[in-house]
Amino acid sequence: MSEMTLEDLLSFDAAPWHSAVDHWHRLAQGIDDAAEQLIRGTRDLPYAWSSGTGSEAAAEKAADLRAEVSNTYNPAKRVHDAMDQHAYGMKALRQQAENIVASARQSGYTVDTAAATITAPATAYSAGNLDHTARETGALLNDLRAVLESARALDDSTANAITVNAPSPKAGFGTTQLPALSRTDLEAQAKRSPAEVRAWWESLTPQQQEQAILDFPELVGWIDGIPITDRDVANRSVLQRDTDSLKQQAASVDARTQYLKSMYDQGRITEVYPDAFDAKTALDAELAQLGTQHDDLAGKLRGLEAISSRLADPNKPDAYLIGLSTAADGKAIVSVGNPDTSNNIVTYVPGTGEDLSKAAGGMSRAGIMASDAALQDPTRSTAAVYWYGYDAPNAILPDAGFSSYAEDGGPALDNFQTGLRATHEGDIPSRNTVLGHSYGSTVIGHAAMSPSISADALVFVGSPGVDVNQASDLTGVRPDQVYATRAEYDAIRKVPDWDIAHGNDPSDLDFGARVFASDPGNSNAEGDTHSAYWNDNNIARKNIALIVTGKL
Repeated sequence: MSEMTLEDLLSFDAAPWHSAVDHWHRLAQGIDDAAEQLIRGTRDLPYAWSSGTGSEAAAEKAADLRAEVSNTYNPAKRVHDAMDQHAYGMKALRQQAENIVASARQSGYTVDTAAATITAPATAYSAGNLDHTARETGALLNDLRAVLESARALDDSTANAITVNAPSPKAGFGTTQLPALSRTDLEAQAKRSPAEVRAWWESLTPQQQEQAILDFPELVGWIDGIPITDRDVANRSVLQRDTDSLKQQAASVDARTQYLKSMYDQGRITEVYPDAFDAKTALDAELAQLGTQHDDLAGKLRGLEAISSRLADPNKPDAYLIGLSTAADGKAIVSVGNPDTSNNIVTYVPGTGEDLSKAAGGMSRAGIMASDAALQDPTRSTAAVYWYGYDAPNAILPDAGFSSYAEDGGPALDNFQTGLRATHEGDIPSRNTVLGHSYGSTVIGHAAMSPSISADALVFVGSPGVDVNQASDLTGVRPDQVYATRAEYDAIRKVPDWDIAHGNDPSDLDFGARVFASDPGNSNAEGDTHSAYWNDNNIARKNIALIVTGKL
């Protein structure tokens, strides 16, 4: 892992690199010319010397030489390309770093390039200006760190490309084999920024990528910054493995249950619990525990089967499995459409009561939003992501009243959104919208308390509050790109406003969001109304699609 410092970046000189690039270009071109001459000089050998042991040996040797020389050009060219990209890329990053440092100093900040720190002038911390100063200082630091992270990632990528393709003294060009990746290697990447992960992943050989996916799919599948298609391959492996494992566990639970019931029916239950004070009480306790395990396993299997069916459905748009875990309540991230190649991306965050057993409903809502967006703008592709990547509150009371679930889930959502930027293909960024329903909006609120959530718009649907009181308190998104809706008869309207629960209602005018219309719902079924925003003909669907496509 690169240890490049800010001072290293600021002192980077591209001239020696450009000189080396020229040498490698001449070397690669010379190898290519030599290969052509060798091919022309030996291709007619079998016709001039057509028989005998010597002829066969000469022809075989000539073929080997042609292959060796031909196979040498590509590694030499890859070294040239890597060094060329390094020279221009590092020069551009140095310029970015210089601009940030100059801008900070012009504004009166002290920049320590050795420690890579930025300190605001003492006069900036005047009364009433603390929040603004802290925010501005944090933004400058984050910009500087992001540039430095990109430089380190480029440094690693260049080093790997040279290591793999530079000639070995004994074996020649392109023959060096990098060591297999370990679990520790993958776990270390999970702690890096998505931009660094992307650069690292691209620096690996195809063989290394394949080995990582085969050996550690449960790690590869969750690392933000690895391309969506590679995560999908890894998670499909996890899906099959976990389905088989849960089925075996369910069979064991059912077998134990039947055994206990059989022993009780035979009047032999004391044989099962010889040390129990009351065998029947012990039986009831274990049966209750087994019943809970049975329900948990059945629910998870129901969720996994729904995911499997959606991934395999040929009559619907392609779906990608971006994250999967069956631990605790489970987690799943499924996208309708490929976010890496789509023009628009909407990330849907579900709320209270969500668990793996309900994945079908989450995927359905994602599919609806992708379809609705296509209707509003058929010229641009939209991917809709069902993001159940956090531990949701199990119940409205008391769980949903606590912010701890959002505090834990917010950073994960923030990193996921940053990962979508890191892996997106093409020069034009996608329009990224993050939509939270119910407690999912609270999770978004905490994700947007970071220095800068990577999104173009935030949407709060049936929100209990997002733990800030004004749209301007959210970072990374302009207040005019914060949207909210709440049906007239949504039960969520009964949640206490302002500081009693999760802060001001985002659909209140004083919050400062752009409020859009939803159908009023049913006054006699307020709980159903809370989940009706994706129902057929609900005006909320069209409005959400307009936001996702940037038309509202």
